[in-house]
Amino acid sequence: MSIVHRMTIRARHDRAVRLRQCLARLDQIGRDIPGCQGLRVLPLRGDPLIWEVEGQWRSAAARDAFLGSECLRRVLAQAIEEGLFTHLECAMELQQQVA
Repeated sequence: MSIVHRMTIRARHDRAVRLRQCLARLDQIGRDIPGCQGLRVLPLRGDPLIWEVEGQWRSAAARDAFLGSECLRRVLAQAIEEGLFTHLECAMELQQQVA
């Protein structure tokens, strides 16, 4: 079983490019955390202001390590300080692995 965690972030109208640059740093963070099976930062289809950060984790502990990481905190703090987004939503799902 793996855990998928998604953050959906709506950029301020004139800040979408800067938000993308800020969120791009998360790609490296995922690679550095044991148990990360993949971390992607993608624009949502049909709306250039919405970005989705999707991480897939081997365990809740690996996911929690990412969510509690200093690097994630710095990226989100920067986005808040620069006023890059208007809305942040998080969701999680469990995925059964098919043998």
